[in-house]
Amino acid sequence: MAEGKLILCVCGGGINTSLNAKNKINEYLSEQGIHDVEVIHAMIGDINPYRGRPNMVVVWMTQIDPTFDAPGVQGMSFVIGSKKAKAQLCEQIVQKLNEVCGG
Repeated sequence: MAEGKLILCVCGGGINTSLNAKNKINEYLSEQGIHDVEVIHAMIGDINPYRGRPNMVVVWMTQIDPTFDAPGVQGMSFVIGSKKAKAQLCEQIVQKLNEVCGG
């Protein structure tokens, strides 16, 4: 059975910035009627179990780690961006997830 779609929000402590991103993304997904995506937040030290997972996009609230070998975006707009920037970032994340998932 294939793993479902996942958006993994990652920050240094797994508490503040990644949780903020998770909440904004969940709000956007709900507004768009998208209900088949799991959004989780995690501390950078706890993400190795997700390495190599299919159907996943990483939202990096820290520096992007190219060795993690997963499609990702820089997510600091969730913290310091305008409402428009946050919406555009959500659109970018969903588009990237659809590309990864073939849909």
